[in-house]
Amino acid sequence: MSALMQQSTPASAGFFASGGDMFQEFPMWVSHPEKEARIVANEAEFVALGDGWVKPERVDLVAREHTPDYVEYPKWVGDQLVQNAEEESALLGSDNPDTRAALLQIAEEKGIRIDKRWSDDKIRAALEAA
Repeated sequence: MSALMQQSTPASAGFFASGGDMFQEFPMWVSHPEKEARIVANEAEFVALGDGWVKPERVDLVAREHTPDYVEYPKWVGDQLVQNAEEESALLGSDNPDTRAALLQIAEEKGIRIDKRWSDDKIRAALEAA
């Protein structure tokens, strides 16, 4: 198999269509240890190829945020690059800075873990739930 083809071979068989609602297995690349990889349009074509042909391994999809090497910052928020949650919170702002400061202080006093990027309503809901 050529190096270019190895690079373009997907890590999982098939693809998700319609925003992730439906998994479509074919067309797919199949490989053989002694022959050049090829695309098959359906299961019948795959079976007709004979012995030795294999489908790519199916892997579970993992959200980018759950990968071991994921780093949240720095990231773009609109057209600004932010380095941490505090910068992001300051950039997004609040409807009322005094109310926000009071909510954050209450959360800190009660030992409730919140994210400073949360909206005032979300912080209030977390405080009420605790």
